[in-house]
Amino acid sequence: MHDVVVVGAGPAGLTAGMYCARGGKSTLILGNLYGSQQSMGGLYENYPGFPEGIQGIELSERMLAQAQKYGAEYKQEMVEKVVHLGDVFRIKTESWEYQARALILATGASHRKLGVPGEDRYITRGLSYCVYCDGALFRGRTTAIVGHGNGAARAALYLSGICNKVHLLCPKDRLVAEAVYLDRLKGTSNLSSTFGVEVTEITGDDFVGGVEYRVGSTPRSVKVDGVFVEMGVAPSVGLALDLGLEMTPGGFVRVNRLNQETSMAGIFAAGDATGGRMQVATAVGAGSSAAISAMQYLDRK
Repeated sequence: MHDVVVVGAGPAGLTAGMYCARGGKSTLILGNLYGSQQSMGGLYENYPGFPEGIQGIELSERMLAQAQKYGAEYKQEMVEKVVHLGDVFRIKTESWEYQARALILATGASHRKLGVPGEDRYITRGLSYCVYCDGALFRGRTTAIVGHGNGAARAALYLSGICNKVHLLCPKDRLVAEAVYLDRLKGTSNLSSTFGVEVTEITGDDFVGGVEYRVGSTPRSVKVDGVFVEMGVAPSVGLALDLGLEMTPGGFVRVNRLNQETSMAGIFAAGDATGGRMQVATAVGAGSSAAISAMQYLDRK
């Protein structure tokens, strides 16, 4: 039995775990530290306190170390089911079962898929959703990025530094990214950008060999060795749905933004699963608020 179980090991979950442990509550954090959006996000240049930037994986490890310093437990286990039993929550992972008096859901978000033929077939065989995890495998080769935001811009900057040729296939009529990234991309000689793209198929034999797409009604194709999908993220809300929590029209967990309370007493939520600005800084703030609310809830009980 724990006072608080935090589901999720991204910035919201790690912050919540640190606050609860520091507040004297027995706290358990469940999740995959290295699978969070933060850990896979590459270099963060806009997180306060790091003027030279910090790699997402290092930031995650520092956050976990701080939570553990105050006594939080961490187990790299994925939660499969949560059952509400009166004043207690039973949390089942793939290998164990835990109980908690309060629950903080910080389940984050997962990469959006293209939903085209060949996508599922070539995952781990040339198609990836994490340029910082797999980009080095394509050093000196030709790659394609499918995306339209900051993630696509960062991926283009990273790959252009190690690949022979990079094709940016953007579904929008322009790259919607921060000005600092757009300025850096202007001087990238081995980057080719195409806008208004509709990808229709990922092709190849045993491994990725190319991308079929349309611009307007004109079919086109490009030969590549690897494809990186940067189409944003979708909230991971399966546990919330199973618990019957109230959701927003956009499919996020509905919370009271003042205290991160959900529609069920004893459950609090924070981070990308609740929508809003999907930034590390906002996730940290929401995680701290959820933790404070969870501790107040326990003290009242």
